[in-house]
Amino acid sequence: MASASARYHSRNCAKTYLVIAAALIVHFASFDTVFAKDDANAKAPAQGEVLVDRIVAIVNQQPILYSQVQEKVKIGPLVVVSEYPANEKSASYERALNDAINFELIIQKSKELELDVEDGDVETEIDKLLESRGVSREQLMQYLKEQKKSYKEYKDDSRSFMILRKFQGRVIFPLVKITDKDVETYYLKKSGVSADLLTLSLRQIVIQVSSNMAPNVRDAKRALVEDVHKKLIGGMKFEDAAKIYSDDASAKENGGLMPKLRLKDLSSDLRKSIENLEPGQFSAPIKTSMGYHIFYLEEKAFAENQDFLKQKKNLSVELENIELINQTKKWLSEQRQRSKVTIIKN
Repeated sequence: MASASARYHSRNCAKTYLVIAAALIVHFASFDTVFAKDDANAKAPAQGEVLVDRIVAIVNQQPILYSQVQEKVKIGPLVVVSEYPANEKSASYERALNDAINFELIIQKSKELELDVEDGDVETEIDKLLESRGVSREQLMQYLKEQKKSYKEYKDDSRSFMILRKFQGRVIFPLVKITDKDVETYYLKKSGVSADLLTLSLRQIVIQVSSNMAPNVRDAKRALVEDVHKKLIGGMKFEDAAKIYSDDASAKENGGLMPKLRLKDLSSDLRKSIENLEPGQFSAPIKTSMGYHIFYLEEKAFAENQDFLKQKKNLSVELENIELINQTKKWLSEQRQRSKVTIIKN
Protein backbone atom coordinates (compact mmCIF):
# COMPACT_ATOMS: atom_id res chain seq x y z
CA MET A 1 0.00 0.00 0.00
CA ALA A 2 2.94 2.36 -0.27
CA SER A 3 1.51 4.04 -3.36
CA ALA A 4 -1.92 4.44 -1.78
CA SER A 5 -0.36 5.84 1.36
CA ALA A 6 1.71 8.28 -0.63
CA ARG A 7 -1.34 9.47 -2.56
CA TYR A 8 -3.32 10.01 0.60
CA HIS A 9 -0.34 11.61 2.30
CA SER A 10 -0.12 14.21 -0.45
CA ARG A 11 -3.85 14.91 -0.53
CA ASN A 12 -4.18 15.02 3.22
CA CYS A 13 -1.29 17.45 3.61
CA ALA A 14 -2.76 19.75 0.99
CA LYS A 15 -6.21 19.64 2.55
CA THR A 16 -4.92 20.20 6.08
CA TYR A 17 -2.71 23.13 5.17
CA LEU A 18 -5.34 24.81 3.03
CA VAL A 19 -7.55 24.81 6.10
CA ILE A 20 -4.74 26.26 8.15
CA ALA A 21 -3.98 28.85 5.52
CA ALA A 22 -7.58 30.00 5.48
CA ALA A 23 -7.09 31.29 9.00
CA LEU A 24 -3.31 31.68 8.60
CA ILE A 25 -2.88 30.27 12.08
CA VAL A 26 -4.02 27.30 14.10
CA HIS A 27 -2.54 27.36 17.56
CA PHE A 28 -3.14 26.30 21.09
CA ALA A 29 -3.52 29.57 22.96
CA SER A 30 -1.49 30.17 26.08
CA PHE A 31 -2.39 32.52 28.88
CA ASP A 32 -0.19 34.16 31.52
CA THR A 33 -2.40 32.96 34.33
CA VAL A 34 -4.44 29.80 34.75
CA PHE A 35 -6.27 29.80 38.06
CA ALA A 36 -7.81 26.33 38.03
CA LYS A 37 -6.05 22.99 37.62
CA ASP A 38 -9.28 21.07 37.94
CA ASP A 39 -12.78 21.60 39.30
CA ALA A 40 -12.12 19.79 42.55
CA ASN A 41 -9.09 21.93 43.45
CA ALA A 42 -10.24 25.18 41.86
CA LYS A 43 -10.03 28.21 44.12
CA ALA A 44 -12.10 31.34 43.72
CA PRO A 45 -10.10 34.20 42.20
CA ALA A 46 -8.81 36.73 44.67
CA GLN A 47 -10.46 40.15 44.67
CA GLY A 48 -9.47 41.99 41.51
CA GLU A 49 -8.43 38.82 39.67
CA VAL A 50 -10.31 37.52 36.64
CA LEU A 51 -10.54 33.86 35.69
CA VAL A 52 -9.21 33.86 32.13
CA ASP A 53 -8.92 30.14 31.44
CA ARG A 54 -9.39 26.69 32.91
CA ILE A 55 -8.38 23.10 32.31
CA VAL A 56 -11.05 21.04 30.54
CA ALA A 57 -9.14 17.79 30.06
CA ILE A 58 -5.92 16.09 31.12
CA VAL A 59 -4.17 13.65 28.81
CA ASN A 60 -1.47 11.67 30.62
CA GLN A 61 -0.78 14.68 32.87
CA GLN A 62 -0.83 17.10 29.92
CA PRO A 63 -3.62 19.71 30.31
CA ILE A 64 -6.02 20.80 27.57
CA LEU A 65 -7.23 24.36 28.10
CA TYR A 66 -10.70 25.74 27.52
CA SER A 67 -9.12 28.44 25.36
CA GLN A 68 -7.61 25.82 23.04
CA VAL A 69 -10.99 24.22 22.45
CA GLN A 70 -12.78 27.54 22.02
CA GLU A 71 -10.26 28.67 19.45
CA LYS A 72 -10.90 25.51 17.42
CA VAL A 73 -14.62 26.23 17.55
CA LYS A 74 -14.30 29.91 16.62
CA ILE A 75 -11.38 29.89 14.17
CA GLY A 76 -11.01 26.25 13.12
CA PRO A 77 -10.27 23.76 11.94
CA LEU A 78 -12.84 22.17 14.23
CA VAL A 79 -11.52 18.66 13.63
CA VAL A 80 -7.97 17.87 12.51
CA VAL A 81 -7.50 14.24 13.59
CA SER A 82 -10.85 12.83 14.72
CA GLU A 83 -13.75 13.81 16.96
CA TYR A 84 -13.91 10.19 18.21
CA PRO A 85 -15.76 9.15 20.34
CA ALA A 86 -18.01 12.06 19.38
CA ASN A 87 -19.41 12.20 15.84
CA GLU A 88 -20.45 14.73 13.21
CA LYS A 89 -23.82 15.22 14.90
CA SER A 90 -22.25 16.10 18.26
CA ALA A 91 -22.01 19.67 19.50
CA SER A 92 -19.09 21.70 18.11
CA TYR A 93 -17.48 22.06 21.54
CA GLU A 94 -17.60 18.30 22.17
CA ARG A 95 -16.12 17.56 18.75
CA ALA A 96 -13.35 20.13 19.22
CA LEU A 97 -12.52 18.89 22.74
CA ASN A 98 -12.20 15.27 21.66
CA ASP A 99 -10.14 16.26 18.64
CA ALA A 100 -7.76 18.21 20.88
CA ILE A 101 -7.45 15.17 23.17
CA ASN A 102 -6.81 12.87 20.22
CA PHE A 103 -4.26 15.25 18.74
CA GLU A 104 -2.41 15.29 22.06
CA LEU A 105 -2.42 11.47 22.18
CA ILE A 106 -0.80 11.40 18.74
CA ILE A 107 1.80 14.03 19.65
CA GLN A 108 2.71 12.06 22.78
CA LYS A 109 2.98 8.83 20.81
CA SER A 110 5.10 10.59 18.21
CA LYS A 111 7.57 11.57 20.94
CA GLU A 112 7.77 7.90 21.98
CA LEU A 113 8.53 7.01 18.36
CA GLU A 114 11.07 9.85 18.17
CA LEU A 115 9.23 11.50 15.30
CA ASP A 116 10.37 15.11 15.10
CA VAL A 117 10.78 17.90 12.56
CA GLU A 118 13.81 20.18 12.23
CA ASP A 119 13.40 23.97 12.42
CA GLY A 120 14.62 24.36 8.86
CA ASP A 121 11.97 21.96 7.58
CA VAL A 122 9.26 23.89 9.42
CA GLU A 123 10.43 27.18 7.89
CA THR A 124 10.49 25.60 4.42
CA GLU A 125 6.96 24.27 4.89
CA ILE A 126 5.71 27.68 6.00
CA ASP A 127 7.34 29.33 2.98
CA LYS A 128 5.66 26.81 0.65
CA LEU A 129 2.31 27.40 2.30
CA LEU A 130 2.55 31.18 2.07
CA GLU A 131 3.67 31.00 -1.56
CA SER A 132 0.79 28.69 -2.49
CA ARG A 133 -1.70 31.13 -0.93
CA GLY A 134 -0.06 34.25 -2.30
CA VAL A 135 0.67 35.58 1.18
CA SER A 136 3.91 37.33 2.14
CA ARG A 137 5.80 37.00 5.40
CA GLU A 138 4.93 40.61 6.16
CA GLN A 139 1.22 39.87 5.76
CA LEU A 140 1.51 36.84 7.99
CA MET A 141 3.32 38.80 10.71
CA GLN A 142 0.74 41.59 10.51
CA TYR A 143 -2.09 39.08 10.86
CA LEU A 144 -0.41 37.43 13.85
CA LYS A 145 0.07 40.83 15.45
CA GLU A 146 -3.61 41.64 15.00
CA GLN A 147 -4.54 38.33 16.55
CA LYS A 148 -2.05 38.88 19.41
CA LYS A 149 -0.28 35.68 18.49
CA SER A 150 3.42 35.09 18.29
CA TYR A 151 5.28 33.69 15.33
CA LYS A 152 6.68 31.05 17.68
CA GLU A 153 3.14 29.81 18.41
CA TYR A 154 2.40 29.64 14.69
CA LYS A 155 5.66 27.83 14.03
CA ASP A 156 5.05 25.36 16.87
CA ASP A 157 1.63 24.54 15.45
CA SER A 158 3.10 24.04 11.99
CA ARG A 159 5.62 21.65 13.52
CA SER A 160 2.81 19.73 15.25
CA PHE A 161 0.95 19.28 11.98
CA MET A 162 4.11 18.07 10.27
CA ILE A 163 4.66 15.58 13.10
CA LEU A 164 1.05 14.45 12.65
CA ARG A 165 1.80 13.69 9.01
CA LYS A 166 4.87 11.70 10.01
CA PHE A 167 2.82 9.78 12.55
CA GLN A 168 0.18 8.94 9.96
CA GLY A 169 2.87 7.71 7.61
CA ARG A 170 4.49 5.53 10.27
CA VAL A 171 1.44 4.16 12.14
CA ILE A 172 -1.83 4.58 10.25
CA PHE A 173 -1.11 4.40 6.50
CA PRO A 174 0.37 0.86 6.64
CA LEU A 175 -3.02 -0.31 7.98
CA VAL A 176 -4.95 1.13 5.02
CA LYS A 177 -5.45 -1.65 2.50
CA ILE A 178 -7.85 -1.25 -0.44
CA THR A 179 -8.27 -3.98 -3.08
CA ASP A 180 -9.78 -3.78 -6.57
CA LYS A 181 -12.66 -5.86 -5.24
CA ASP A 182 -13.30 -3.23 -2.57
CA VAL A 183 -13.44 -0.51 -5.23
CA GLU A 184 -15.80 -2.54 -7.41
CA THR A 185 -18.16 -3.21 -4.49
CA TYR A 186 -18.07 0.47 -3.51
CA TYR A 187 -18.91 1.50 -7.08
CA LEU A 188 -21.86 -0.90 -7.24
CA LYS A 189 -23.17 0.39 -3.92
CA LYS A 190 -22.89 4.04 -4.95
CA SER A 191 -24.16 3.67 -8.51
CA GLY A 192 -27.02 1.27 -7.83
CA VAL A 193 -26.40 -0.54 -11.12
CA SER A 194 -25.31 -3.93 -9.77
CA ALA A 195 -27.95 -5.76 -11.81
CA ASP A 196 -26.35 -4.49 -15.03
CA LEU A 197 -22.73 -5.19 -14.13
CA LEU A 198 -22.70 -8.44 -12.17
CA THR A 199 -22.26 -11.76 -13.96
CA LEU A 200 -23.24 -14.76 -11.85
CA SER A 201 -22.25 -18.41 -11.94
CA LEU A 202 -25.03 -20.34 -10.18
CA ARG A 203 -26.08 -23.86 -9.34
CA GLN A 204 -29.68 -24.73 -8.63
CA ILE A 205 -31.84 -27.48 -7.21
CA VAL A 206 -35.30 -27.66 -8.80
CA ILE A 207 -38.20 -29.49 -7.18
CA GLN A 208 -40.93 -29.36 -9.82
CA VAL A 209 -44.54 -28.75 -8.86
CA SER A 210 -47.37 -28.55 -11.40
CA SER A 211 -50.87 -27.19 -10.95
CA ASN A 212 -52.51 -30.54 -11.76
CA MET A 213 -50.73 -32.39 -8.97
CA ALA A 214 -52.80 -33.72 -6.11
CA PRO A 215 -52.60 -31.64 -2.89
CA ASN A 216 -50.83 -34.40 -1.00
CA VAL A 217 -48.18 -34.62 -3.74
CA ARG A 218 -47.64 -30.85 -3.62
CA ASP A 219 -47.31 -31.08 0.17
CA ALA A 220 -44.74 -33.85 -0.24
CA LYS A 221 -42.76 -31.73 -2.69
CA ARG A 222 -42.75 -28.79 -0.27
CA ALA A 223 -41.62 -31.08 2.55
CA LEU A 224 -38.86 -32.44 0.31
CA VAL A 225 -37.42 -29.02 -0.54
CA GLU A 226 -37.48 -28.05 3.14
CA ASP A 227 -35.64 -31.25 3.99
CA VAL A 228 -33.03 -30.62 1.27
CA HIS A 229 -32.50 -27.11 2.60
CA LYS A 230 -31.91 -28.49 6.09
CA LYS A 231 -29.37 -30.95 4.72
CA LEU A 232 -27.50 -28.08 3.02
CA ILE A 233 -27.46 -26.15 6.28
CA GLY A 234 -26.14 -29.28 7.93
CA GLY A 235 -23.14 -29.33 5.59
CA MET A 236 -24.18 -31.43 2.60
CA LYS A 237 -22.38 -30.31 -0.57
CA PHE A 238 -24.73 -28.43 -2.87
CA GLU A 239 -23.45 -30.23 -5.95
CA ASP A 240 -24.19 -33.61 -4.37
CA ALA A 241 -27.65 -32.52 -3.26
CA ALA A 242 -28.44 -31.31 -6.79
CA LYS A 243 -27.43 -34.67 -8.28
CA ILE A 244 -29.62 -36.55 -5.82
CA TYR A 245 -32.72 -34.39 -5.40
CA SER A 246 -33.05 -32.00 -8.36
CA ASP A 247 -35.77 -32.76 -10.93
CA ASP A 248 -33.63 -31.13 -13.63
CA ALA A 249 -32.21 -34.03 -15.67
CA SER A 250 -28.93 -32.23 -16.42
CA ALA A 251 -28.30 -31.77 -12.68
CA LYS A 252 -27.52 -35.47 -12.39
CA GLU A 253 -24.38 -34.83 -14.43
CA ASN A 254 -23.36 -31.22 -13.73
CA GLY A 255 -24.55 -30.80 -10.13
CA GLY A 256 -27.09 -28.16 -11.09
CA LEU A 257 -24.59 -25.82 -12.76
CA MET A 258 -26.34 -23.15 -14.83
CA PRO A 259 -25.01 -21.10 -17.78
CA LYS A 260 -23.53 -17.77 -16.65
CA LEU A 261 -26.04 -14.94 -16.55
CA ARG A 262 -26.38 -11.30 -15.57
CA LEU A 263 -28.24 -10.42 -12.40
CA LYS A 264 -30.53 -8.17 -14.47
CA ASP A 265 -31.67 -11.19 -16.50
CA LEU A 266 -33.40 -12.72 -13.47
CA SER A 267 -36.96 -11.97 -12.43
CA SER A 268 -37.34 -9.47 -9.61
CA ASP A 269 -38.29 -12.20 -7.10
CA LEU A 270 -35.26 -14.31 -7.92
CA ARG A 271 -32.99 -11.25 -7.97
CA LYS A 272 -33.99 -10.26 -4.44
CA SER A 273 -33.12 -13.73 -3.18
CA ILE A 274 -29.79 -13.94 -4.99
CA GLU A 275 -28.26 -10.44 -5.21
CA ASN A 276 -26.99 -10.41 -1.62
CA LEU A 277 -25.44 -13.89 -1.76
CA GLU A 278 -21.69 -14.18 -1.56
CA PRO A 279 -19.75 -16.99 -3.28
CA GLY A 280 -20.26 -20.22 -1.36
CA GLN A 281 -23.70 -19.23 -0.01
CA PHE A 282 -27.10 -20.63 -0.99
CA SER A 283 -30.60 -19.19 -0.93
CA ALA A 284 -33.67 -20.23 0.98
CA PRO A 285 -36.22 -22.19 -1.07
CA ILE A 286 -37.96 -19.94 -3.64
CA LYS A 287 -41.42 -20.71 -5.03
CA THR A 288 -42.01 -20.07 -8.76
CA SER A 289 -44.51 -21.27 -11.34
CA MET A 290 -42.21 -24.25 -12.00
CA GLY A 291 -42.01 -25.32 -8.37
CA TYR A 292 -39.28 -24.77 -5.75
CA HIS A 293 -35.71 -23.58 -6.36
CA ILE A 294 -32.62 -23.34 -4.18
CA PHE A 295 -29.71 -21.39 -5.70
CA TYR A 296 -26.01 -21.64 -4.86
CA LEU A 297 -23.61 -18.85 -5.88
CA GLU A 298 -20.39 -20.22 -7.34
CA GLU A 299 -18.93 -16.92 -8.50
CA LYS A 300 -19.86 -13.24 -8.77
CA ALA A 301 -17.88 -11.37 -11.43
CA PHE A 302 -17.80 -7.64 -12.01
CA ALA A 303 -18.07 -6.48 -15.61
CA GLU A 304 -16.21 -3.16 -15.90
CA ASN A 305 -17.76 -0.37 -17.95
CA GLN A 306 -16.51 3.03 -19.07
CA ASP A 307 -18.22 4.86 -16.23
CA PHE A 308 -16.47 2.68 -13.67
CA LEU A 309 -13.08 3.07 -15.33
CA LYS A 310 -13.56 6.83 -15.35
CA GLN A 311 -14.42 6.92 -11.64
CA LYS A 312 -12.10 4.16 -10.41
CA LYS A 313 -9.24 6.42 -9.28
CA ASN A 314 -11.50 8.80 -7.36
CA LEU A 315 -13.42 5.90 -5.83
CA SER A 316 -10.15 4.40 -4.64
CA VAL A 317 -9.23 7.73 -3.04
CA GLU A 318 -12.61 7.92 -1.29
CA LEU A 319 -12.22 4.41 0.06
CA GLU A 320 -8.69 5.13 1.27
CA ASN A 321 -9.99 8.17 3.16
CA ILE A 322 -12.82 6.15 4.70
CA GLU A 323 -10.39 3.42 5.73
CA LEU A 324 -7.95 5.99 7.11
CA ILE A 325 -10.73 7.39 9.30
CA ASN A 326 -11.70 3.91 10.46
CA GLN A 327 -8.11 2.90 11.25
CA THR A 328 -7.50 6.20 13.06
CA LYS A 329 -10.60 5.66 15.21
CA LYS A 330 -9.45 2.13 15.97
CA TRP A 331 -5.99 3.34 17.01
CA LEU A 332 -7.47 6.14 19.12
CA SER A 333 -9.86 3.72 20.84
CA GLU A 334 -6.97 1.46 21.80
CA GLN A 335 -4.74 4.39 22.81
CA ARG A 336 -7.42 5.91 25.02
CA GLN A 337 -7.74 2.60 26.85
CA ARG A 338 -3.98 2.59 27.47
CA SER A 339 -3.85 6.24 28.48
CA LYS A 340 -5.21 8.28 31.35
CA VAL A 341 -7.66 10.74 29.84
CA THR A 342 -9.77 12.86 32.20
CA ILE A 343 -12.44 15.25 30.95
CA ILE A 344 -13.25 17.90 33.55
CA LYS A 345 -16.85 19.02 33.53
CA ASN A 346 -18.01 22.48 34.54
